[in-house]
Amino acid sequence: MEDSVTDDELRDLIEEKAAEHDLPPDLLLEIYEAEREVVNMDRRSSILKDVRNLLEDAVDDQ
Repeated sequence: MEDSVTDDELRDLIEEKAAEHDLPPDLLLEIYEAEREVVNMDRRSSILKDVRNLLEDAVDDQ
């Protein structure tokens, strides 16, 4: 199944939502990509670890 939005549309939407919530857009994009990688996998528990690591790295970088 193909994405219903283009990469540019997705980036625009993520940047808009990031600004609304005072979050770094690159972090949200990384989380989205991590989620997308496991969407077709039987076990999705790894996404929680991946998201946690991304968030911890973002906090550490501030």
